[in-house]
Amino acid sequence: MLLHYLIAWVMAVFTAEVLAAPYLRKRGQGAVAKAVALVFACLFLVAYLLDYDALASAIHFAPIAGIRFTTTGTSFVLVWLTTAAAIFTALYPFFRKKCPAADVLLIFTSAVFLLDGILLADYIGAQTGEVLGPATLRTVLFALSIGMGLGNSVFFLCLRAKTFPKKKSTYLWLFLALCGMLIAAFPNYTLQMLFDPARYNLPAKNLNLYHRLCIYPIVVVPLVLYFLLRNKSDETRRFVLLYYALCGLWNYMSTQKFPQIYGLANVAHLPLHLCNTACYITPLCLTFKWKKIFYFTYFINVFGAFIALMMPSYSTEGLHGTLMMSEIWHFYRAHYQAFYMPLLTVGLGIFARPRLKQFLWSMVGFTGYYLLVLVLNGWFSNYDAGVDFFFINSDFVADKLGAWAEGLRNFVWEFDLGGLHFRYNPVYQVLYYLTYCLLALGMWFLYELAYRSVSGWLDLSARRKKIALDKLAREVAGQGGPMDNDNGSATLVLEHLSKRYARSDVYAVSDVCLEVRGGEIFGFLGPNGAGKSTIIKSIVGIQPITDGRILVCGHDVEHESVQSKYNIGFVPDHYALYEKLTGREYVNYIADLYGVKKADRDERMEFYVNAFELTQAIDEPISTYSHGMKQKIAIMAALIHDPKVWILDEPLTGLDPNSIYQVKQCMVRHAEKGNIVFFSSHLIDVVERICDRIAIIRKGQIQCVCDVKEIEKTTTLEEYYMSVIRQGEVQPVAFSPKKGGSACTP
Repeated sequence: MLLHYLIAWVMAVFTAEVLAAPYLRKRGQGAVAKAVALVFACLFLVAYLLDYDALASAIHFAPIAGIRFTTTGTSFVLVWLTTAAAIFTALYPFFRKKCPAADVLLIFTSAVFLLDGILLADYIGAQTGEVLGPATLRTVLFALSIGMGLGNSVFFLCLRAKTFPKKKSTYLWLFLALCGMLIAAFPNYTLQMLFDPARYNLPAKNLNLYHRLCIYPIVVVPLVLYFLLRNKSDETRRFVLLYYALCGLWNYMSTQKFPQIYGLANVAHLPLHLCNTACYITPLCLTFKWKKIFYFTYFINVFGAFIALMMPSYSTEGLHGTLMMSEIWHFYRAHYQAFYMPLLTVGLGIFARPRLKQFLWSMVGFTGYYLLVLVLNGWFSNYDAGVDFFFINSDFVADKLGAWAEGLRNFVWEFDLGGLHFRYNPVYQVLYYLTYCLLALGMWFLYELAYRSVSGWLDLSARRKKIALDKLAREVAGQGGPMDNDNGSATLVLEHLSKRYARSDVYAVSDVCLEVRGGEIFGFLGPNGAGKSTIIKSIVGIQPITDGRILVCGHDVEHESVQSKYNIGFVPDHYALYEKLTGREYVNYIADLYGVKKADRDERMEFYVNAFELTQAIDEPISTYSHGMKQKIAIMAALIHDPKVWILDEPLTGLDPNSIYQVKQCMVRHAEKGNIVFFSSHLIDVVERICDRIAIIRKGQIQCVCDVKEIEKTTTLEEYYMSVIRQGEVQPVAFSPKKGGSACTP
């Protein structure tokens, strides 16, 4: 045993020196750290898989009622802690720069590997049972891996100790993270060691109380993880999910050791059941970001795991079905991961919510998997009668459905090939496949409903919180009613605005800089899909922005949304009015929302009713109005609080000439009062007659910002617009808060 101690401690010193070398040379630190982590992971994994776990086998056949301070109890604790520390150590170099708060957990891993180094005999004995015997390949590999883990953890602990976070709240979160790490890594035989299964015989099947207690975690665990991680960075989320996935795989492999799966006599133990494959697929997809393979497990494995949890395949004879037995926890933990890990991965945004295309590709993958297990079931049954991958070789599922399903298995197809006998139930197995595809499609709709419900609730909660903060900010600033805004000049500023929608890799709007001054009528031109509506919706706060910021009268749209919206009047391209109200009732309702005083609203109402010739219709239900009249009501509602920035998205579409004239006159009057009129339009002749300046946008980028009068000195606005759009090259626009953009450059 002295040799094992020597190997472990020498390896610890050697590992620290290897990691320190690139820091002395000041290059290659990350590559060396990742290489060391990979070697450590390989050594630890091979040592783990070479043979059975001695402690697990001993507890399985001779359970201990309670942990005592004995060699067995110490070994159990060491195995548990070392599993958690080893998986963290293997991942840490790949995420340490992206998740700096995780540095504090190096204290835990260093303490664990130091304890292993001191109590090496207990740890190796728990894993191999050969601690007092001569050195073997497996015992040497464990000694080497413990040494590497110790050297790695202590080196990075010394390196990063000075950068540990100072906030006490961070340490509280890290303590919770450590508790989560230990819960994820506990051995399957934990309850069997703590409690005597013969005394606590708690059979879990047929949806009895104990079976339901095993099912509840598939709801509780993902919700807890979701709410803990939803505000963290993408890499932190991936780090945590990958850790949990690897813990699940590690515990699953406790019954997938080389002696258990090697040879034709053991083919039934190969990890080819649908939920077994998820234990391998999920960590691989999270590690290498394999999107196409991930959606296979998202659509296929999740539903299969749910069915397996409802109809578990373990036996209840004797003590095999009691909650204390390690086999039960091996079953449930594998299916927990197969069920909620893909859902969490999509819910937390690691992979995008799938579309129909991804579903169809997952069905192609499922078809390939189904054909494979059909062939393997028929082939391997010649060597092991217990082979039943995906439960299509036996009546396990048919028995749950009734006599009619059992009857489908009476259609048998048998043949001999190459000295092997093959037996299939074609009718039953084809219907089994088609039913599973339809149920998977149904599950997709349930996923979408759940995601939309949660997203809507979170969005509503975030909006309410933001409104409350805005209100508090106004009260602290000593502002009174909602319309007591600052009396500064009207301004609209876009600073390096970019917008990318969640499912797209292309920016809808990219690095837009623009300033519009008070007293201007500003035209916003561009072809369909250029990004006009995206920018307008971002200005008015309908959708969030990806980068940059927007200032309305000095208020940041993102951080001071209420103040900025009080200064905006918006007429969308597709308005939605409460058509059961009269025109007057609707405009008064909007005025109430903005807190407009009665005297002010009555004066403005009378003015706009006369200007828009709505005297006879203003007290009629909006449902009786024509398109043009509804457009005028939308404009009145946008102007009733006298906004400093009036934004219109295609306001003249579908209007008759008289209505167009009235709207144009309204724009001019509003700008003459020192306000901003910002509108998009495809009617270039209208823009040319009333606008002071224009911006032309193409493919999400501003091509130019120009003074209309300057353009008219050389050409018409229409010809100029067409030359810019056809040119297809982005004209650089220098952002200048004082000058409002670049000079006019075609």
